[in-house]
Amino acid sequence: MERRHKPAVGDVYGVYVEELKKYGAYQILEVARGSICYIVLDYLESEPPKEEILPDLQPFYSERFRFHHALNMNYISNDKIPGDYIYCGMCPPVTNKSCNNYAGDKWRYGIEYLYEMEWRQGDTKQKENYKKYINSGEWVTLSKGSFRKNERVLTTTLYEAVEHNFSVELFPCVTDVEIEGPNPGILDCIAGASLIQSFRWKSPQTEVLDFRNLQQLHTFELDGTGVKRIYLPDNVRHLKLTGKLHPQLQIIGKTIGLNLSMEDAGLCNYGLCDIHDLSVFKIKELDLREIPRLFPELHSLMLYGKPGIINNLEALEQLPFLRDLTISDLFGFSAEDMKILERISELRSLDLYSIPKEAGMAVKKAWKGKLDYLEVKRLRSDDWLQENLENPLRNWDGSEFVPAAAYKKTMQQYKKTKKLLEQAGTREEAVAAAKEYGLCFNRLNQKYHQFIETDEREDLFLVLEQLYEQFLKDKNLIDLDAFLNILDEIRDEW
Repeated sequence: MERRHKPAVGDVYGVYVEELKKYGAYQILEVARGSICYIVLDYLESEPPKEEILPDLQPFYSERFRFHHALNMNYISNDKIPGDYIYCGMCPPVTNKSCNNYAGDKWRYGIEYLYEMEWRQGDTKQKENYKKYINSGEWVTLSKGSFRKNERVLTTTLYEAVEHNFSVELFPCVTDVEIEGPNPGILDCIAGASLIQSFRWKSPQTEVLDFRNLQQLHTFELDGTGVKRIYLPDNVRHLKLTGKLHPQLQIIGKTIGLNLSMEDAGLCNYGLCDIHDLSVFKIKELDLREIPRLFPELHSLMLYGKPGIINNLEALEQLPFLRDLTISDLFGFSAEDMKILERISELRSLDLYSIPKEAGMAVKKAWKGKLDYLEVKRLRSDDWLQENLENPLRNWDGSEFVPAAAYKKTMQQYKKTKKLLEQAGTREEAVAAAKEYGLCFNRLNQKYHQFIETDEREDLFLVLEQLYEQFLKDKNLIDLDAFLNILDEIRDEW
């Protein structure tokens, strides 16, 4: 059946779930003002559903973690059906319940099925205990302090409090590990915890990291400083590498389709093959000819500058499977260079943020209405780039979440704090500058309707940390933790 150009209530689309090598199905429940609500259907087969079975399909319910027989409904601000969705036909909506979950502006590809399959594979008793205690107000008292029974994250503090002997019976709701420093026993400790899915390890201080006995893990963020070999479990989907990576680092495992992220690291594939998704952060300068040489199978490429420069944009033509491209805070290319996008046959999604103005305007004109997704925001002139290249808060300029007047006051305070810390000769002067910085943002947050949320708060702490490294670190007036604690103690719930 021919695919419709405009979605309608009741339409059913087949969606290929690459991780499961099967087709799922979504049904449109609402279409209004450029937005859509869709529901996931209980269908997962080798082919999309035939039109004659559509009336018999039922909703796909979620039972994982906090969900209890919940409908998988998502509201997204994008009514353009992706080009690789397969129109299957129309039938009456499977539910008349309203949708209240906003999922951004990009369509999904059956990740709901994958999440639920992974939950079903978990240990039955551990899943029962998770459900039993996740909303519990109980506390666990240990010799080194008290902790909530429903702690979600196994931190270094908690790991030390249980004397390096973590128990899922004691803390049944832990799903994430965030550990720091050399803790060689941590991997054996969580081997039987079937609900732990993500693992972050800062400064492991070891040459070998072996996760092969932790098949339940699928998301990693690893500080690779000094590490020479990493063994991954079979089900890994996301790997983010940070730190100073060893040039001979080897990463070993079944990583077909892996989403690889690298931050502040030299571009290298470390022995990985068939990488489908690549994200590179904190780019200062990058020759794009390296991308197809190292990662020829890419479906998705996301490049984020510090800000930085990218060269040889024409190399993207050598990525025959590239569907999704994101470029943010990167410069060095022109409107003429962007014409290369016309020769990327599979391109479906473009997300361009803080790039040269002329290049962005050309893309808007050439690609409007031709892609599944197009976003071009915060285009920068040459003058802006000269003024803001070293500005750590440049992302606030033009942000829909930061009022223009608040940004102007922010920059005034940033410059003042920078000057005060540069001139500081005593601990008292450094403390006074940090206090003034915090009080200023207390006032701004109150005046401009609580605009400082999670991202903005992290930005403000990061700025203060950068100023410390620049002006105070070598003066030995105050240590970094004490300096940042001044801001933490003085801020008003932002």
